[in-house]
Parts: sequence; C-alpha cells; structure tokens
Amino acid sequence: MLDWLFGAKSSTQLGIDLGSASIKIVELGRKGERAYLVNYALAQVKTGAVFSVIDLKDDEIIKLLRALIVEAKLDGRHAVVSLPVEKTFSTVISLPVMPANELAAAVSFEAQKYVPLPLEEVVLDWTVISGSDGGASKSAADSIQGGVSAEAGSPASGPSVQILLLAVPKEVINRVTNLVSQAGLKVDALEQESFSLARSLIGNDKNTFMVIDLGRKGTDIIVLDQGFIKLSHNLESTNKEIILMEIDRIVNIFQMRYNKKIGQCLLAGGRANEKELVDFLSSKLKMPVKVGDPFARVGYDQKVAVFLKELGPQFSIATGLAMRTED
Repeated sequence: MLDWLFGAKSSTQLGIDLGSASIKIVELGRKGERAYLVNYALAQVKTGAVFSVIDLKDDEIIKLLRALIVEAKLDGRHAVVSLPVEKTFSTVISLPVMPANELAAAVSFEAQKYVPLPLEEVVLDWTVISGSDGGASKSAADSIQGGVSAEAGSPASGPSVQILLLAVPKEVINRVTNLVSQAGLKVDALEQESFSLARSLIGNDKNTFMVIDLGRKGTDIIVLDQGFIKLSHNLESTNKEIILMEIDRIVNIFQMRYNKKIGQCLLAGGRANEKELVDFLSSKLKMPVKVGDPFARVGYDQKVAVFLKELGPQFSIATGLAMRTED
C-alpha cells in the first residue's frame, strides 16, 4: 500500500498539465503494444485573477494536486509535467556547419545574444532541426524538451544548421519539481507544452501542421514540419480577431522562411469545441481546420468515448506528457 513512498516504480505514467485555468492529469498504461487510458482528472481554477495555474500560491497548487490524486484514485506516482510556454524562452538560431564537437560551445556562446536572462540562471536545451546534422541533439538537461519562437532570426547565408534553442529559468524548474514532489509524486521529466501537443495530436506524421491551443485565458500557436516545431508563439488573448491576425502573421513568417505551405490546422484546448470559434477559423483560414484528437493513438474503454469527444481536446497536453515514455 505504501510502496510508492519508498520509490517503487508504478506500471503507469502520469502526464500533468498545469494549464491556464485548470490542472489536467492523464494516466496511461499499456495493453499489448499500445498506450491505454487508465484514468484522468480535472480541477478547474475558480478565480479569474490569474493567467496560469502556476501563478497560484504553492500551497494552493499542492492542495489541488493532492485532491486530484485522491479523488480520481490515480495509481501512478511517476509524472511528466508541463512547462507553460509563457514561463520559458525559445527561438531558432542559425550557425555555420561545423564539427559536432565544436557545435555545443558555439550554441552556448550564441545563446548569450538571445536569452533575456543570465545563462547561469537558466537551463539550456538545444536540438539541430535542419541542416547537415539534422536530428542530432545535445541537452544541458535531458529531462527538458523545447519549442521555438516566431521571433527567430532568418537562416544565415551559406551552409548552415538551424538550432532549436530553449532556455528555462532554474527558478521555474525547481518550483514546478518541488510542487509536484510535495504532492507525493516523482517528477520523471519536465517538458514545454508545444512538444506534448505535437506528440499527442500529430505523432510521427512528417507533414506540415499548425496546432492552435485555445486556452481559457490565452492562445498558443505552433507550426510543425518534418516532425520538428519550427515556429510557436504564446498570445495572451482569446479574442478571435486578434487570434486570426496572429495566425496570419505566423503563416507569413513560415512561408517566407521555409517556402512551404501549411497543410492542416488542428485545434486543442478548452475552447476547441466551441462551434462559433471553430466555424470562424474554418471560414477564415486557407487550410483545412479540425479539432485534434489526442487519443487517436491511445486505447480506451468505450464507456468514456462520449467524454473524450467532448472534453478530450482539453487533455491534449496531459496526454502528450503521459505518452512521452512511448516515444
């Protein structure tokens, strides 16, 4: 009964999404070769005074997490936890082609120009996303995955590699880890939300997608191509006209930079099933638009099928987090 207190590893994995207005938890196990939905939990934040759950007081977050664990009867004690996009810094930088053993030093040196905090105050993570060494990576903290900002500079002239660079304040890492640990869980990894969305909604599809996470208090816009996040931006607005303007801006940046069109738009988040908003985006965007299904590659009891169709988009990040060990 108390084995988890002494570090025994459970057979399931928790994905914990500290969202803009709620905490979502998905618990996945396995049936055969496939991930299987074991359990889920949702806690809504009643106050409208915060942008993100992470802005609540520590004891409030711990209390919410403990209540979810007990009330939902979650068995898992190992968790992958989200890092909100607005609490991280990410961009793409271009560097000349160079030997792999020189690249790490070059990235660290170049990061000083882009990261808005002293490097000793952050954890850096980077991955080559295109160029002669596409797919290679070197991380300062293997438990963190990154994203990429729409404000990234254009690729340098001549042979180059593009580097996806993420900087996360150590203060944020330590706090999130402590909050989840105080709730009685072991943090296996931290991950920026963009990567979790990509994993649950797109998987290994190499086509070009735009993912729009329509939260209750903000909007995240992500562009993926060839399995990599190429652009992303956090918008502190839920106004559909402002969202549309930002989408158009990011589409233009992507098309100018990569000379490619985006093939499809997937919607996620708490507002993804609002018919008026979906119809608006479908009529305005020059690409197919549909609500993403985070459980498309996950087995589940058919008794919860109606729930998953109605509220599933809210669990897109949490599902992607829990699927991380399936990669």
